[in-house]
Amino acid sequence: MWVFSDHGSEDTLSYVREHGRTVQEAVAQVFEEVSKDVVVAGRKNRAIQSKRSHAYLPWRSLHRHGHRDGHKRDEERGEPKRLVVTAMGPVGHVYFNRPIESQERVRLAKALVERAEIPMVLAVEGPDKVRVWTKDGQFVLPEQAASVLAPDHPFLAEVAEDLVALCHHQDAGDVVISGWNRTGRCYSFPSENGAHAGPGLEETHAFALMPVDAPLSWRPEGHLRPASLRQAALRHLGREATPAQVVPTLISEKNTLRLMTYNVHTCVGLDGKLSPHRIARVIARYKPDVVALQEVDVGRARTNHTDQAKVIAECLEMEYHFHPAMRLEEEAYGDCILSRLPMRLIKAGPLPTLAGWNLCEPRGALWVAADLGPTTIDLINTHLGLRARERFRQVQALLGDDWIGGNGRTHPVVFCGDFNAWPRSAVWNLCTDRFRDVQIGARARKPRCTWSGRYPIARIDHIFVNPQVRVVRVDVGDDHLARVASDHRPLFAEIQIRW
Repeated sequence: MWVFSDHGSEDTLSYVREHGRTVQEAVAQVFEEVSKDVVVAGRKNRAIQSKRSHAYLPWRSLHRHGHRDGHKRDEERGEPKRLVVTAMGPVGHVYFNRPIESQERVRLAKALVERAEIPMVLAVEGPDKVRVWTKDGQFVLPEQAASVLAPDHPFLAEVAEDLVALCHHQDAGDVVISGWNRTGRCYSFPSENGAHAGPGLEETHAFALMPVDAPLSWRPEGHLRPASLRQAALRHLGREATPAQVVPTLISEKNTLRLMTYNVHTCVGLDGKLSPHRIARVIARYKPDVVALQEVDVGRARTNHTDQAKVIAECLEMEYHFHPAMRLEEEAYGDCILSRLPMRLIKAGPLPTLAGWNLCEPRGALWVAADLGPTTIDLINTHLGLRARERFRQVQALLGDDWIGGNGRTHPVVFCGDFNAWPRSAVWNLCTDRFRDVQIGARARKPRCTWSGRYPIARIDHIFVNPQVRVVRVDVGDDHLARVASDHRPLFAEIQIRW
């Protein structure tokens, strides 16, 4: 769960109630007095096109209301262009009805401050510069932000940056008006209480409550910008074209290994969303050193021809080996092992199927050796069949001389994957004759199910270890991401090697 607050509401005065006229009327009067040749039909609202726009994203409303297009339609009808003022909250835009020279713009800006009592008037000065007029004089942003806003403003640089960007936007007014006043006497232009989206102290404060591993881009000052929150949300939802990498930390001790087995369901979650990046985030939360994945697609049309093994490995900055249990032309589907430790491939190959059962999905296994300090760990990843007799034959093969049984060395061994077999089944009993189930005997913890999805009912994903391995910690993914990213939950174990 991510919680975002809205910004605060600044204490403001209503411009209409304070001055007895709308800001549109005040601006129109100033323009009549300063620029006698400006064509204005009258002093009331009919003298100008008055529309309320959203102050926080002014350009959104400008697109919607089409102020520029309104000028064009006036010209097409042979009518003089109208002076346009649009304001909401403490922000407004003024669109001139004719070209304005620099000196006349200065006179108009000063008159808006002095006669219309608008606290702040802004206009583009040059590339990345904005000229500001207040009762205290003229200033340039962003250099003189402290004189315009307040030297103790907690977000001085950011607010100055936003004001410059606002004035330079293609749909911004020829001048921008603001109700902000550093003395505290601030205006909201419409007849309303409170204000939103001004540069005030209250309106630029907010908070966010988020998980510690949320992919956020912090400012050097130690706070967030709204754009960073948006990008983080897009990464979290898997909607970013180039998501940030989610790299786990280094192993804490030289004889400690964090490992995971995870059936990723071709990276399609229970919500129907296809996202290898979401799978990578689920994995990264446990900071594993070695990961065994099952049901991985590589180049398949059904998953947008993505090399899922490569995408996940790149997000985690891991090396990987992929074994296609099934291949059809350029498309492949199978198992994968990712590692942040140096590893080498020992063996990859198919597993036996039942004679006469042509519809059985091909199954395979992948065996790597990973270097951990002065020793080597053998890790075998597999995904067994759906039929009991098929699974039994496949486990017999894996425990035989061609696979684990042929390992005459005394290296630590991890045998893991989606076994499609419950505890106390024939397959599970066969495995526990040689190995220990990491979920059995874990301290202060009962074994937990890993399939299916939101409410797991079966413990069919297993990690088995030999006597050279001591189990330190076991966990099954139970956060929101893990509940929806696949129809299986990730099974995690932290182990220590007995030297």
